[in-house]
Amino acid sequence: MRFVVALFLLSQLLFASTLYKTLSSNPSRLNPLLATDSSSGAISSYLFDGLVKYDKNAKVIGALAESFEFKEKKRLIFRLRKNIRWHDGHPFTSKDVLFTYNLLTNKDKKIMISTPYSTDFRMVQQVEALDAYTVEVVYKTPYYKAAEIWMMGILPYHLLKDETNFMNSDFNRKPVGTGPYMLESLELSKNIVLKANEHYYEHRPHIDRIIYSIVPDGTTRFYMMQKKEVDLDALEPLQIEKKVDKSFKNYYNIVEQIAKAYTYLGFNMKRELFQDKRIREAIS
Repeated sequence: MRFVVALFLLSQLLFASTLYKTLSSNPSRLNPLLATDSSSGAISSYLFDGLVKYDKNAKVIGALAESFEFKEKKRLIFRLRKNIRWHDGHPFTSKDVLFTYNLLTNKDKKIMISTPYSTDFRMVQQVEALDAYTVEVVYKTPYYKAAEIWMMGILPYHLLKDETNFMNSDFNRKPVGTGPYMLESLELSKNIVLKANEHYYEHRPHIDRIIYSIVPDGTTRFYMMQKKEVDLDALEPLQIEKKVDKSFKNYYNIVEQIAKAYTYLGFNMKRELFQDKRIREAIS
């Protein structure tokens, strides 16, 4: 499966203060633990950081964690950066990491939260904050994804420690993270505006604002590109074959790459229909 995008010419983008993009639907919750739809994931990835991330060569490197190391095959130590602040100015510490882990794994039975990402932490035996900037993770057994699972966005303890209903929390619409961008405004079915985090730990983002327009229809999104109202978007095969002309190519760079996605068919094998041996063999 291949994915094609049209990208506003890089030479022009470097001098642009605003990047215009589109989303096909409204985000449901801008909380990384609850961002299960593509729109929510796209926005929350700008707002929140994990302890680690991938570099351009797909190597796991530190993000909120300045460094990490295995003391033993089942014991992983994260050393957190000391210069990170939440978007509201509050300092980031190991309390936030421990709080996020406890939410993911439902350690506090009084808190109602349902997240599919909790299964990634099923091999974790214990998480402990050794001090304000050191976190120890002990696994039940050596785990090949021991570091990768900590790419999950971390939540602010100081804002959410008294929250009891995360599914309907105001935080899901007014998130506060540590990421390179902050939420400036959110108008459902209209626009979502992100502004650069002036104090981001790596450096201030080069682009001042990212503005997403909510446009469900693919034809309308392509029309917006033709009018040069969008800087970056996906193209459909028919659009490339029939509608992309020379002027379009002069304004946009068209990039084809392998899609990081998959499709599948799932069958409920408990249904009577699938008890038939011939049908089982046909779909296996």
